[in-house]
Amino acid sequence: MRNILIFSLITLVCTLGCGGGGYTVGGKVTYPDGTAVPTGQVTFSSGSFTGGGSIIGDGTYSTTVRIPAGTYKVSVTAFGEPPASGNAEDMPSGVSLVAQKYTNSETSELVCEVNGPTTFDITVTAPQ
Repeated sequence: MRNILIFSLITLVCTLGCGGGGYTVGGKVTYPDGTAVPTGQVTFSSGSFTGGGSIIGDGTYSTTVRIPAGTYKVSVTAFGEPPASGNAEDMPSGVSLVAQKYTNSETSELVCEVNGPTTFDITVTAPQ
């Protein structure tokens, strides 16, 4: 009986401490008119934890690491070709595709609550 208890405790510790915890977070990053942000990175930050995922052509993203339950400040960075519509249409390539405030989790005003697999759609504005 004692061996079963010890085995159970070791299994529980490994499950919680060896990457077993956390959830995937994904969604879509768009401009107010619904146009997808075509590339970039979404980052979730809370205390010492930081994780995120890449934005692909249709604006969708999914985290590449499991995000532990909690409240996260979120930032979005995106550089590349400007979208075909919106304020960014006359910008040269290789510039930020999102307003500066979204590139820092302290100024973005984006907050995500993770309590399980989470869909977190994000609307950003283009630089002025």
